[in-house]
Amino acid sequence: MKYAGLLLLASLCWGSNFIVGEGLTAYASPVTLTILRYGIAALCLLPVLLVTEKRLLPRKKALLPLFLMGITGVALFNILQFTALASSSATNISIISTMNTLSIALFSAILLHERLRGAQIAAMLISTAGVLLVVTEGRLESFSFASGDAWMLLAVLVFGLYSICSRWATTFVSPMMSVCYSGLFGVLLLLPINGFQVPIHRVDAVFISSMLFLSIIATIVCMVLWGIGVQHLGATTSGLFLNFNPLFTALLAFVLFGEHLTWPQAAGSAIVIGGCAAFSLFTKKRGRLRSAPALQKRTA
Repeated sequence: MKYAGLLLLASLCWGSNFIVGEGLTAYASPVTLTILRYGIAALCLLPVLLVTEKRLLPRKKALLPLFLMGITGVALFNILQFTALASSSATNISIISTMNTLSIALFSAILLHERLRGAQIAAMLISTAGVLLVVTEGRLESFSFASGDAWMLLAVLVFGLYSICSRWATTFVSPMMSVCYSGLFGVLLLLPINGFQVPIHRVDAVFISSMLFLSIIATIVCMVLWGIGVQHLGATTSGLFLNFNPLFTALLAFVLFGEHLTWPQAAGSAIVIGGCAAFSLFTKKRGRLRSAPALQKRTA
């Protein structure tokens, strides 16, 4: 029960991430926000690594996957997500983000040749139908949706690639070191794009507190809570708690801004969460996915 509570707390923080991120888009560009988020997180993690792991530098074999994590999970994913939040609701973005689990499975099948059962494919299609209901606001015949939703769908695909790179990297380094150095690589990649500057429209208490929340709570603390949960409850069971993210986002949007769920959002959420939960359960029955060393062998 204690570990379930930790996973719920992590889900609450991740759900808050979309609300906070939506507010931050008024202060700076997606590139600047990404640089600040992971720059602060990496600076906080370096002394922690020195104390807990007695080393600061990763092994040479980890550099390539860490660099790829920086490109996909830090630079591309965050820029796409912040861009999405600038033109869509936090609730929609959080619902679409539940497809991350399915994106991971899709790229595992493509890159690692992990087989998907018919039941798993059916669950993926059900979740996709739920997302379509949300992004089209129930008007499936017109098939038009906000540009922010399209950006987030692209971010979900990028997240699948990032997760594969993360599995590869963590065969050489700890999850904490992988977050730290992928963040550093991502920041180094983005700084030239921003002209080695971090322009901010205005700086106030809201901006500072929001930025610290994203950098420390949503990036570092959530990672620790998630790691503890996975260690004690397993990856599949822990993955089910990610489905609470959009529920917490919707709840916070209602409490803070008075936003109500529309019927397409409510129905789509139920379909997406049900499909993702079913996919996780089918995966659990099938057994654990092939381990990351499979990727290591293919890329050796």
